[in-house]
Amino acid sequence: MYRLFGFIFLLFATALFAETQEEAYYRAMKFEESGDIPAAIQAFEEAAALPGEYTEEIQEIIREYKAALGNGGEESTDSTDVLSEEKPWEFHVAGELGFYGMHYKATGMDEGEVGGDLFLNVNPYVDYEYGNWLHTFSAYAQADYFLNNDKMTMLDTNDWNAALGLEYTLFGRGLLLDVGYDFNIEGEALSSDFFAWFEKDLYRFEKQRVGVVGWAYYQTSGPMSYALYASWHRTVPEGLNGTVYVGAKLDGDSVTLWQEKPVNDSLTDEKSVEWLGSVAKWFGPVLRSRISYKFKNRITVEAKMNLSYGFAVGTTDPDYEKSKKFYGLLGATVSWKHWKMSYYLGLERSYTRYYWYGIYKRVNNESTSLNWLKLGVKWDF
Repeated sequence: MYRLFGFIFLLFATALFAETQEEAYYRAMKFEESGDIPAAIQAFEEAAALPGEYTEEIQEIIREYKAALGNGGEESTDSTDVLSEEKPWEFHVAGELGFYGMHYKATGMDEGEVGGDLFLNVNPYVDYEYGNWLHTFSAYAQADYFLNNDKMTMLDTNDWNAALGLEYTLFGRGLLLDVGYDFNIEGEALSSDFFAWFEKDLYRFEKQRVGVVGWAYYQTSGPMSYALYASWHRTVPEGLNGTVYVGAKLDGDSVTLWQEKPVNDSLTDEKSVEWLGSVAKWFGPVLRSRISYKFKNRITVEAKMNLSYGFAVGTTDPDYEKSKKFYGLLGATVSWKHWKMSYYLGLERSYTRYYWYGIYKRVNNESTSLNWLKLGVKWDF
């Protein structure tokens, strides 16, 4: 297994060097600073055609130049004919090969469970630009193989999982809409996921954006999530980048719900336990943040933190309604871009703490933690 990973990484690392999107972006800004607008536009177009995280921002710059030059600007150049006129369709194949080492521990366990997830996903997609709008149509396929799965009983996973999906993204004019559908195969169990993300910029200044976000996720097997956020982004090709979402969320997890009922004669104190279901619902504040620093040598260091606090909702059981849930995640990742590849290594830890009352304190875990060691490679051709 280790030799296989070593061979794959060696193969990727020996790929031919080529200009990155960040380098093309900087070249365009140099032309812009010197006043050579035609050369700047051409360099921006070349940067937009390269894979990277700033495609949307670069395309917005190109649109602004198009609008200015098309309304009586002094400069004129054939370079203003961007994707929508010269090459409206672009086909790409993105993907990721990775491995997650996992350590799981819950209340009452003397030692945690250790395992791993080896996964591969392939994501072919098509970009189509029309006017000031960019449309992306994509398909998705992922396969997971869980190592040491027979000894990770608490996570309740299968040896093999697979997922197939379709996704559509619309971007432009300070607006982002992303909707999709996933079909999941987990052993003999089948489920479907539906998700939607809507983000609207309300204010822009320098390299920063402030807006609002609506998020919805629903899985037919039970879990769900609905949220409203205020958002902040800072995006630059080199230096400090950041994303912060603050808002409120209603979500559901796989905690088991029970209730106590008298046995036969309601006048006695003897009670039985009746299972109500396996999805508990929580509502409360949430904070999601991601801060990174991009160096000139194409290395990026990133830290993220997700925090949420939920109050139990959705039943009339007084013991359940008093329950609360805290969730926290901390993580750090180092990545390096080379050609059209991005190699990463990271650590993450999630912690969930439940505050139970009544019977729930006897039948459910009070706390769980999951640690990940993440390594892999992403690509976009």
